[in-house]
Amino acid sequence: MKHPPTECDRTLIFTNKGKGKPINVTPEAVAKSVAWYEQNWNKISVALPITIGGTTYTAQWQHIFDYQTLPAWRSRKASKRSHGLRVAYIYLTLTRLFKGLTERRARR
Repeated sequence: MKHPPTECDRTLIFTNKGKGKPINVTPEAVAKSVAWYEQNWNKISVALPITIGGTTYTAQWQHIFDYQTLPAWRSRKASKRSHGLRVAYIYLTLTRLFKGLTERRARR
C-alpha cells in the first residue's frame, strides 16, 4: 500500500512553504509555543472542533496532545536527536492552531 500524498515533505515543513531559507526553530521556540498552548488551553478546548487548512482539531486531538505528545516532549527535552519531531509534532501544529484561532477571531 502506498502512503497517500501529504504535507510531510521535509522541504515544505522546514522551509517557508518550499520557498526561501529554512525555518530555524530553536528548542526555546518550541517551549514558547507549549507555554502559549498551556496558557490558552481552555480557550482552545472551547473552540474545538476547528478545521484549519484541511486538518480538523477535535477534543480527541487535544486529549492525545495533552496525555501523549506533551509528556513525550517533556521526557526527551534534553535529547537533540528528537528536535525534528518536536518541530513537526509540537511547534508546527501549535503554530497552525494559533493562526487558525486568530483568523477565526478576526472573522467574528
